[in-house]
Amino acid sequence: MASLSYSKLLDPVSDVIACMESFLSGAVGSATGDQRECFKRIHAYSWGLHTLVMDVITAIGIENAATRPAVLDRFNSLIRPIKSNLDNLVGGYDGELNEEQDHMIAFVVAATMSIEHMMNNLWRYSLLKHNILEYAPKPFDCSVLARKLRSILTTVALPQAMPPARVNGDKALLSYAFGEIAINVWQHGGVNDVHLKAALRAGHLDLTVIDAGAGFRADDMAYPFQPFWQSDQRNRGLGLGLYLAKAFIDMSGGSIAVTSAPSKGATVCVSLLLAD
Repeated sequence: MASLSYSKLLDPVSDVIACMESFLSGAVGSATGDQRECFKRIHAYSWGLHTLVMDVITAIGIENAATRPAVLDRFNSLIRPIKSNLDNLVGGYDGELNEEQDHMIAFVVAATMSIEHMMNNLWRYSLLKHNILEYAPKPFDCSVLARKLRSILTTVALPQAMPPARVNGDKALLSYAFGEIAINVWQHGGVNDVHLKAALRAGHLDLTVIDAGAGFRADDMAYPFQPFWQSDQRNRGLGLGLYLAKAFIDMSGGSIAVTSAPSKGATVCVSLLLAD
């Protein structure tokens, strides 16, 4: 059974703190007064994030996070101002950055996105573990799922025409599932494009996502849907993406399977129930 690597949660937060300290010390060039205020605020909120992550790891426990609603509120109250101040810096509203500062801010933006994604996945994992995930199934247009893929990946080669089909399930959770499939292609497959096939059969819609990325080794094919499992521990994330995707698809009465070969990409086959 795979287990959570706590450093995956703490390292990005520590990286943001270290970057802000470099900015504030002048190690990467001078900053205007407004820029320094942004750096100070990001630095302070990042230390708050570090404390929160430590609480989740130790005092609360990751599986119990969702039983403490204040955890999510606290996380959002910290991550939102960090993102807002980063937007100001990226947009140049507080003055232009030099080239080195610009690269470092891009790194901090990516680290912040990673932190937010991991915490959102941990929250949903905790909801599932305690059977308190809200599930609201109703019919919706399957094109929503293709749009989710397209919102994350550069290129989604669609079939000539998506079938005019409505599937049954929780639209938000199934969209989240397809988002995690796309993120897995991007982060772990190492590519930013997929081919999507769609077919109708006997009360089901079959959606097949095909990439030409790194693929999985034969010995790994038993593990992709296990929580916290990753084919390479150097990969970003916590190894919860495909686990959550399967959980949400299973909840809708559908199924998901992966076939793959090393260096030849992966094929994710999702079957969803058609709405009556």
